[in-house]
Amino acid sequence: MHDVVSAIEEQAGRGPDRIALRVAEREHTYAELWRAAGAIAARLGPRPGRVGLLFRRDLPTYAAYLGILRAGGAVLPIGPRWPRQRVRDVLAHAAPATVLADGGDPDPETYAGTRLLSAADHLEGGGRPPAGEAEPGQEAYVLHTSGSTGRPKGVPVDHRALRAYLGHVVERYELGPGCRMAQAADLTFDASVFEILAAWTSGATLVAAAGHSWRSPVRFLAENAVTHLDTVPSVIAIARRMRTLAPGSLPDLRWSMFGGEQLTYEAAAAWRAAAPGSVVENNYGPTELAGVCVNYRLPDDPALWPDTGNGTVPIGTVYPHLEEIVLGPDGLPADDGELCVRGPQRFAGYVDPADDAGRFLSGPAPHGPVGGRPAPGDWYRTGDRVRRQDGLLVHWGRIDRQVKLRGHRVELDEVEAAVRGRAGVREAAVVVVDSQLVATYTTDTTDGVSGNDLRAHVAALLPDYMVPVVWRQVDDLPLTQNGKLDRALLERA
Repeated sequence: MHDVVSAIEEQAGRGPDRIALRVAEREHTYAELWRAAGAIAARLGPRPGRVGLLFRRDLPTYAAYLGILRAGGAVLPIGPRWPRQRVRDVLAHAAPATVLADGGDPDPETYAGTRLLSAADHLEGGGRPPAGEAEPGQEAYVLHTSGSTGRPKGVPVDHRALRAYLGHVVERYELGPGCRMAQAADLTFDASVFEILAAWTSGATLVAAAGHSWRSPVRFLAENAVTHLDTVPSVIAIARRMRTLAPGSLPDLRWSMFGGEQLTYEAAAAWRAAAPGSVVENNYGPTELAGVCVNYRLPDDPALWPDTGNGTVPIGTVYPHLEEIVLGPDGLPADDGELCVRGPQRFAGYVDPADDAGRFLSGPAPHGPVGGRPAPGDWYRTGDRVRRQDGLLVHWGRIDRQVKLRGHRVELDEVEAAVRGRAGVREAAVVVVDSQLVATYTTDTTDGVSGNDLRAHVAALLPDYMVPVVWRQVDDLPLTQNGKLDRALLERA
């Protein structure tokens, strides 16, 4: 595909009156979006580097997002609900010279040392936006993920990786004018990159879930006639708890892409019934690989759904322009082990080079850790455990979720799969608290399922050292801001 900005400019030229953005019940054309982004780009000036974006769901946010790219800068999303210390850490880490704020009243002390601008104040104005395509190695955006050291890790993704990713997914999902893409992910989450840029580079309409509209996902999707959805499987659980996921309730949905967590067959079947005209895909990919790099399209016939052993849909096969290898504990190729990926979607290394340590293996065949910055042909270690089964990859959790209890190695995902296998259990999460396994679960039945019944069920499937000691039945499992299971909160409960 073209440079991302050039592709959006082309769509604005072809269909200036098409709707580029629907947000807060207002619609904005491609011409309006392009013009507003140009005004912000002119204010920023050429090549502004990393530009912080303190966002909400409104036109200024989306115009600022595109305006940063038009100026040749890199978008650095800052969560509006982040605590001040995290904001300070990210600003110190990524060192943006400028922060664009959409609404709110940013604390000047927190943003000291940066040029703080209001995005809304610069949607109109003179000046000529910077011109020219971005260089392949130039940063497009920087997202921050949780780090094992307790501080956020900055993941810069360049235009080379972004082009490779968007060039594949726009065609795969048949995106174009007339399509309506839901935008529900937080901008600090990599799914938002797909939602926003895949829509605009193809001429589709981005339908943003503003305010509290995403609290009822099915209602939002139905009322806005959304055709394309990319979200986390937890949305299915939310809709089922609200009893809104009725068969045929999503007639307009054509593509449903799930990622960020394991997708169970039970959840996928419920979604298929609600959106009978939709293709369902299970996607996998860390932020370091520009979003998604492996996926699996669920067959129409449930009889063809492969038995994966843990009740989850396979993540499938790697994108054709990428390479993967599975390495066992001994560092040799295996059918069960850590997934490693390389290719044009791979990022070039973390903002802080110290975070690169242990995350890359030198190519062309993995034979040792990389010292210093990775080379283009090196492999990224995802930290995810997969099993190769009948040509497909099945996700079995994080490598670092393997724990040792009383001298025994325990895979927490295996315990969770056993708990979920009990009739009446809808969701389950197992964590370690004070050297004991603690299971938290939700049920589908009015009377629930007792901890004693579950303990007996799991004890019949797994060794005694893998049976949780503590059982907690709750109405809902806690979720993070990005809609993922909040395991850290369960560990503190």
